[in-house]
Amino acid sequence: MARGRPRKVETRDALQSIMIAFWQNGYAATSINDLAEASGMAKPGLYAAFGDKEAIFEKALMHYFENYGGPVFARLQAAEKNVIEDFRDFLGAIATLSADKATPAGCFLINSLADCTYGTERHHELVMGLKDSKFQAIRDRLVKAVAAGELPAGTDVDRTATFLDGQFSAIAMLARGGTSKQDLDTFIETGLGSLPFTNDANMLDLQRDAPILRQ
Repeated sequence: MARGRPRKVETRDALQSIMIAFWQNGYAATSINDLAEASGMAKPGLYAAFGDKEAIFEKALMHYFENYGGPVFARLQAAEKNVIEDFRDFLGAIATLSADKATPAGCFLINSLADCTYGTERHHELVMGLKDSKFQAIRDRLVKAVAAGELPAGTDVDRTATFLDGQFSAIAMLARGGTSKQDLDTFIETGLGSLPFTNDANMLDLQRDAPILRQ
């Protein structure tokens, strides 16, 4: 009896499954056999479609950034709302993604930074480049806020960006450790409350628009 033809696996679907495997387990702990099993592809087909393990990781990380992180950063950079609302939406989106039960906990990029077991120096440069892009997007939004008078002219943009970038990373790590979405929201509001508002009206807007914090 003739053998049936192997099931064709769509490349995009396979890359999504590969991304999940790396996201969950990290680079070093994910083998080619793991990736073949996750993707539903035989190893020859996996190599033909994506390259070796190092190339597969690179494609998986870029897939994550383009499909998960990219849209979140694009909304921040659009600066369509008040700076406080923009950062609430930005950090809230990170919290939602990091705590989403449909994907591994945390953020794939932050997990990769914490893992520090890149395949090559090129991987290190890729991860650090994405980290720098994250910081720059945050800083750019703050620069716009200062120019618009939403933050004082003397605001130390670099220090404030470092603080908010740290909030981003902390949210992802807290979510990976099992912190609830409600507690993540409380963490976000506490951080936003430390920003250098230009006047009391901004603080009132923050208090009015913020979700009710846990007592």
